[in-house]
Amino acid sequence: DKDGMPGIKLNPVEGGTACQFMTPEGCGVYEDRPTACRYYPVALLTMRRSDEYVDRSAYALVRESHCLGHFEDKTQTIEQYRAEQGVVEYDQKAHAWRQLVVKRKSAGPTIGKPSPVSNQLFFMASYDMDRFRAFVMSPSFNDTYDIPVEIMATLIADDEALLDFGLNFLRHALFGEDFVKQHPGAYDKRVARRRALAEQDQAAELEQKMVREDDKYSGEH
Repeated sequence: DKDGMPGIKLNPVEGGTACQFMTPEGCGVYEDRPTACRYYPVALLTMRRSDEYVDRSAYALVRESHCLGHFEDKTQTIEQYRAEQGVVEYDQKAHAWRQLVVKRKSAGPTIGKPSPVSNQLFFMASYDMDRFRAFVMSPSFNDTYDIPVEIMATLIADDEALLDFGLNFLRHALFGEDFVKQHPGAYDKRVARRRALAEQDQAAELEQKMVREDDKYSGEH
């Protein structure tokens, strides 16, 4: 988006505007439909002022002609509507993620846009559970972070637990919040390993340059 935050947008059907999950009988994923679909035609807005530490939620009614619900003779409070649509549990799960996004956006342009590496981490932990699980199970991750065996077993088996862990890990990685315990000396070892790899790359590049120079002048005599 304009703030440099990565996200996912589901394209409509080819050559049309309908959702890809729409079938002749209706929504093909109705029981598991995402939060935005559960709220529609209500829009949820989450904001945080620069001088506040708590985000605020506001709601707006979106009126579009194809939404026939506007013509029903029924009045509800927003809380009644949220309960009816089964969105409360989804909001509880999404609250930490929204706080993370709002915190990043409320930092303002003076902080700068997220780096490609932080964007990749954000995308992986938010949307790609298979790749994030592989990342958490990797030797390099476990050499750095001290994750108890029982917690690691839960993360491997439970997608929701992994998603919760991912959100907290993002707060740890992006904002320096103390969430994941590191092994003693892990940071220094990681820096040394990266420095060694950089030196290897420089040496390999220099060697290739020397070979190219030798090839350039080898045919002149």
